[in-house]
Amino acid sequence: MQGHQANLEAYRSLNAQVVGVSRDDVQTLQYWKKHLRLSFPLLSNISGYLGSSFGVVKEGRFPFERRTVIIDKKATIRYVRDGSPDYEEILRVLKDLNGGK
Repeated sequence: MQGHQANLEAYRSLNAQVVGVSRDDVQTLQYWKKHLRLSFPLLSNISGYLGSSFGVVKEGRFPFERRTVIIDKKATIRYVRDGSPDYEEILRVLKDLNGGK
């Protein structure tokens, strides 16, 4: 999350909005947002419905591990990566979605 915070202005310049989604409760997310000094929204998704609705729930033993997803303005998934985010790759995808700018 701190890496996304550090890249927030670059994301915004590419017309992207960062939203963290977690199965944690609201109080836990409020704590982490304050503790990590995050300025982007964190959504509590305890039931997991949001990931299911976009078709990005990971199957298997640990279906709720870290995952980075880029969704365009038409709600089409353009990028999915499991594990730690690759910020250079994220910026590359966002640039491509903005016509290479």
